[in-house]
Amino acid sequence: MSLIDKERLSYLTEVEQFFLALTDSGLALSAHDYHLISQWEDRAVPVHLVCRGIEKGFVEFQRQSRRAANRKVSIGALKEIVENEIERSGKL
Repeated sequence: MSLIDKERLSYLTEVEQFFLALTDSGLALSAHDYHLISQWEDRAVPVHLVCRGIEKGFVEFQRQSRRAANRKVSIGALKEIVENEIERSGKL
């Protein structure tokens, strides 16, 4: 039995799987990351914008960190870049 509303599962799962595949890390996200994704869904941010922002943020993280392989990045750490991508899109 899941504590996550089934209607949210698709949005959450899509972002979760995108992030985990991109970062090649872990099996699940933190509670904070799930909460952040839920906030974007509540604001009706298209999932492709969230994923695009995550990807841009991850690329930037890797570029700035010589030890990116040793440091873990979270969706929360990429929040500002995702928000910038949402704003740039002019969709919200």
